[in-house]
Amino acid sequence: MRKCKFLFIAVVLMLTLTGCEYPTLEKAIAETIPFEVQEVLYKTKSDGITIVLYTTKAEGKEVRHIKEPVLGVSFFEGNDEEGWKNDGPNGWEHEESETYSIYHENYTKYDDKGNVLKDIYVVFGEIKSENITAIEIADQDTEDYKKAKIMKKAGKRYYVGIGFRPQVRALNSNGEVIPQQ
Repeated sequence: MRKCKFLFIAVVLMLTLTGCEYPTLEKAIAETIPFEVQEVLYKTKSDGITIVLYTTKAEGKEVRHIKEPVLGVSFFEGNDEEGWKNDGPNGWEHEESETYSIYHENYTKYDDKGNVLKDIYVVFGEIKSENITAIEIADQDTEDYKKAKIMKKAGKRYYVGIGFRPQVRALNSNGEVIPQQ
């Protein structure tokens, strides 16, 4: 009986702690992303959700050969007054590419009746070709391209954009499209 009470208390504590809110976004990033965040590359807000692009180390036996940092994205709700909460999903991506990589991550929030409250599509990746001077994205089924945010960190270039199931294209300095390889 004593073991059951202890187990019950432990389960209640675990459930309580998983719903915790953190006083700062930095603390929430450090405590709730299930991977070791090596570097936060970019933070932006969309529809009340803070999107965090970061690098981490590839985890798992099948990816031991990957030595360089991989990209991840997480979604947070909150502010410094009311606290921060990681609202998932949390994951990392890696793809071998000679020119640039393309990763898509979707954040969808539903109400208790299954209605979509928020639907945010994020596209991100690493730019490897020095010939690429811009990355552009356009919502699905449109040709209205806009520039993605490009950032440089530790000698590497990354990009991130937000759109509805976005299409991605890379451009050189002459405005010509460079295919992904």
